[in-house]
Amino acid sequence: MVFILLEDINITSGSAQFHRNFMDVYLSQQSRSYLSMLIEYQKTLKQRNSLLKKIRADYKSADIGHLDIWDDKYLELSLDLMRARRGYIESLAPRVSELSRHLSSNLESAKIKYSPRLMIPDGASRPQALEVLRSHRQADIKTGVTHFGPHRDLIDIFVNHQPLRPYGSMGQKKTAMIAMKLAALEKLSESRNESAILILDEAFAQLDNNRSQALLSLLSGYGQVFLASAAEPPVDGKAAKFEISNGAIKGRS
Repeated sequence: MVFILLEDINITSGSAQFHRNFMDVYLSQQSRSYLSMLIEYQKTLKQRNSLLKKIRADYKSADIGHLDIWDDKYLELSLDLMRARRGYIESLAPRVSELSRHLSSNLESAKIKYSPRLMIPDGASRPQALEVLRSHRQADIKTGVTHFGPHRDLIDIFVNHQPLRPYGSMGQKKTAMIAMKLAALEKLSESRNESAILILDEAFAQLDNNRSQALLSLLSGYGQVFLASAAEPPVDGKAAKFEISNGAIKGRS
């Protein structure tokens, strides 16, 4: 199931936390192993941060060797998560560009790129990767938190080669967000070998008429689609319409 909600505009205009949520939600729906890996990573990050705080509080008597153990596990999980996220975003990127062009009548092309926050050179060996992690150790101990890793990842988003978050209009941001969500829907349907359900809430808000019509033309190509709107949505007679008032269905047409 894929939702497109009003607050999803944060994916293209808000903090990086929304980027990570986007990747984690849909990767977890596609892969139970990713979900298990993510849960284990979060536990390991919590344990490492707890140890960092203890070391900061009593550095002279702290056993740094314990941190070496947690670093090994943390790095292994980080590399697995980063590999999965990079592959996922790379698989979505071409379709996001196509969908954004369709929605904008070929005026805009959105590009997305995975941007990890543990900068390990391509082809680096495990000892080299561990060295990168440990190069930040003193800063981690000083603050009692892990500064670099998948919990700080983001997605770089560009429209017509310009960074979207600082320079894009609200319409451009919503268009790019919808393109990302629809690409995720298609990938989820493909991976599960069944049509994922699409649920949209006020999908046409902040979209002009041309973009709204372009979105409607795409929706007919998906499986089950639920569209909620306070105003009459511009859909044709093929769709079943329900009027809801005070939590109760008043009628259907």
